[in-house]
Amino acid sequence: MYAAYPVRGIAARPSAAGGEPETLLFHDHRIQVIVGRIDGGASKSDLPLSTTLRNARCPAYEPTSDCVLLTAFDKTAILQLDRSNALSLVAGKQFTVRSGGASFDHSGVDARFRGIGALAPDGQGSVYIADVDRIRKLDVASRVTTLPGTNPPRGTWVGLSYDVVAGVLWAANDRAVCVVDVEAGGDGGGRSLRLVGGDWQARGFVDGGGSTSRFTRIVAIMACADRRLLVLDGTKLRFVGADNIVNTVAGLRLHTGGPQCLGMLPQGDLAVGHGGSTYVDVLSGLQQGPCNQFSARTASATSSQQQQQQQHSQALVELHKVLAAQSASPAGELDSAVTVRVGGGGGRVFLAHRSVLAARSKYFRRLLDPAGGFADSGGAEVALQDADPEAFSWLLAYMYTGELHMPGELLRPAAELAGRLLMPAEYGADLQARLLAAVTPGSVVSELIWAAQHDMTDLVARLKVYLVRHRWEVSFDKLGELMACFPDLAASLVRELAAAL
Repeated sequence: MYAAYPVRGIAARPSAAGGEPETLLFHDHRIQVIVGRIDGGASKSDLPLSTTLRNARCPAYEPTSDCVLLTAFDKTAILQLDRSNALSLVAGKQFTVRSGGASFDHSGVDARFRGIGALAPDGQGSVYIADVDRIRKLDVASRVTTLPGTNPPRGTWVGLSYDVVAGVLWAANDRAVCVVDVEAGGDGGGRSLRLVGGDWQARGFVDGGGSTSRFTRIVAIMACADRRLLVLDGTKLRFVGADNIVNTVAGLRLHTGGPQCLGMLPQGDLAVGHGGSTYVDVLSGLQQGPCNQFSARTASATSSQQQQQQQHSQALVELHKVLAAQSASPAGELDSAVTVRVGGGGGRVFLAHRSVLAARSKYFRRLLDPAGGFADSGGAEVALQDADPEAFSWLLAYMYTGELHMPGELLRPAAELAGRLLMPAEYGADLQARLLAAVTPGSVVSELIWAAQHDMTDLVARLKVYLVRHRWEVSFDKLGELMACFPDLAASLVRELAAAL
C-alpha cells in the first residue's frame, strides 16, 4: 500500500463508538488514520493533532488508558495520544541532551531516559521500555523503574514485545532474541535474560534451534499466538517458536527501502512499514493470532467469558483514569501509592492508593494505619501471601469502579477474599448474588457446604430456599458430608424438606 510518507511506526486502536477500528501510520511529522482495510477501499486522512509532532517512533496501543503511547522528538520522553487526538507528556522530558545523558528512575516528568527504542504494554496498565542498554517499566502511577539485570551482553535493545496471553516479555538486540524474567532480582550481568534464539555476538542467517540459529540484523519483533515471536531480520520475516526453533517465512518479498517496523492490523493481517520508502507491505496468512491486548479486545467475542474479559478491560480503563489523575497531582501526593503483593513465591504486584484501599476494606484500613497494631502497619508495601492474585485483580477493579465483572470460576475465591479483607457488606452481597445466580440443582449442596464453611449466613439461607424449591431435581450425593460437617444445618434442612412435602 502507498502511504504518502515513509512509515516510522504502525498501531491499531479500537473504534470509540462501535464503528470500525482504526490503523494509525506514524510518520516523521504527522499521523495518518485509516478506517477499514489499508490495502484497499479504506478512508485515509491526517489526524488533527493538538501539538507539533516530530520524529514519532514506537507507537503502541495501551488498553487501560485507551491511548496510543509513543516516543517523539529526541526519544527521551513518552507521550500519549488520547481519543481527542491530543498529545500529552506521560514520562521523561523532551529535548533532553542525550550525549552521555542521565538515565534515572522517578515519577512522570521527573524520570529521565537515554534513548527509547521500543514500548511494550502488558495489558494491565504498565508499559515496558527499551532504553538503550536497559529495560525499564512505567507503571499506572507513572513511576519509572529499571529492571535489574537487563543489560544486553552486547549492543543495545532494538526490539521489545509483550505477549499478554502467555505473560512473557520478549527482547532483542540486533543479533539475538531473549525472554526477560521481569520478576528476577538480577545482578547487572544479565541474570534476568534467557537467550532463546541467535547469538549475542555472532551474525549469520541460519534457521535452527536456540543458540545454533543466527540472525543478520534484527530490526523489530512482535509477539504472536502460541508463544511465538515474529522477527523482522533485515528484509526477512522469521518466527521463533515456543520450542526455541527459528524458521524463516518462505517466499516472502518486502519492498526495498529499509523495513523498519511491524504492526498488527485490526483484521489480523501483518503490516511492515518502511523508513526509506512510502510503501507498507500488508501480509495475510501468517497466523499471528491474538497476541496483544488490542486484538484480544477487538476480536469477535461470542462466549460469555470473552464478554466478561471485555467488561473487565473497561473497568480497568476507569481504574487507570483514577490512578493517572492521582499521579498527576502535586509532588507529595504520590506517597499515597501502595504496593500490594498477592500470592506466594514473590507474588504478583499490584499498585493501588492508600485512600481507596482504606475506604473499601477495614482490613487494609488497619494495616495501612501506622497505629494499626500490625507489625508492618503503615508500610508502603503489603502482602497477601495466601490469596488468589487473579481474584484480587477483579476485586481491585471493583474497588475503584463499583463494577462487578468476574469469571464464574473466581467467584468463590473472590467472595472468600472479600470477607477476609472485611470489604463493605454490599460487595459481599453482590458476589453472593452472582454465586446464587450460577447455582444448579447439581451443585447446590456443594455450594451450601462451602457457604457454611465461610460463615456466609445470608447465602446459606438463600441456598436452602433454592434447594427446597428444586428438591425433586437436586443431587444429594454430598448430603453425608453436609451432615458430618454441619449436623445442625442438615437437620434444619431435613425439617424444611419434610414441611414442603
